[in-house]
Amino acid sequence: MPKIALAYWHGGHAPGDEIDVTDAELKALSRDGRVAAVLSSQDVRPASVPPVPAAPVQAPALASPETEEPPAAPPEAAVGRRKGR
Repeated sequence: MPKIALAYWHGGHAPGDEIDVTDAELKALSRDGRVAAVLSSQDVRPASVPPVPAAPVQAPALASPETEEPPAAPPEAAVGRRKGR
């Protein structure tokens, strides 16, 4: 039986309590986000795989007002209502 530390209240146990659970309970509690840590397990696979770190986000380069171009105007066919309705 796996032993876990709770992140939230469960079955009268306070957050931080260490309890023994079945495999099915471990899966359900992990899905609900109630497991703070799996302390010991016997043939229990982790409930979730840690996420892959995201690539660093680069901020867009700021253009100076002298080099910035004005936005292009939409084509005239797309402006206004359609005729014949």
